[in-house]
Amino acid sequence: MGNWIDYRVDVLANSPAEVNQIAKRLNQPSQELVGRVAGKFGQEVNEVAEGLMDLLEFKPVSNLGYISNELNKARRFSLAVKDRSFGIVDSHLSEVSEAFPAAIFLVEYFDQQWSYAGKRVIKAGNLIQQIHDGQQQAQGIDWMLVDIFAPFRSEYELGAEFGSLWQNWLAALTVAVEDLKDQLAGPGRS
Repeated sequence: MGNWIDYRVDVLANSPAEVNQIAKRLNQPSQELVGRVAGKFGQEVNEVAEGLMDLLEFKPVSNLGYISNELNKARRFSLAVKDRSFGIVDSHLSEVSEAFPAAIFLVEYFDQQWSYAGKRVIKAGNLIQQIHDGQQQAQGIDWMLVDIFAPFRSEYELGAEFGSLWQNWLAALTVAVEDLKDQLAGPGRS
């Protein structure tokens, strides 16, 4: 059985050609991944390759910017898999990211049945930042899933150095939380 995990992957690339290459590669598991999965489960490589092609069928959802594919450099993809495939999907995304080291992968995943979600920022095959919300108070409703994508999206749009806005964003987030606490303790409140 197992639960379904939904993925939303925003790819921020450097050119329309690059985002189109990434779109193709998202649907093509590497030979290394196929070999690892086949070895782990003791199956034939050909069978595993077919199964992974079906499993890793990332669908383009929308362009994130220009509407035309000829101009667009950023795109959102979606995927839904059973939770037992979580590790395979993570490995695949890391491999694709490593193959396109200049692109930024903003990965959001959620399991509405078990009420958890998370966000990951991946670049050049490396996990840069992540947050996990496993304490949702109501089924399928984010509780503490802070938008860690904001500084990276801003950098991308501004053409700023990757990671350069992270500390500023953290400081602003801290101020915002303090402001919320101050509002709670304001006049007429106990």
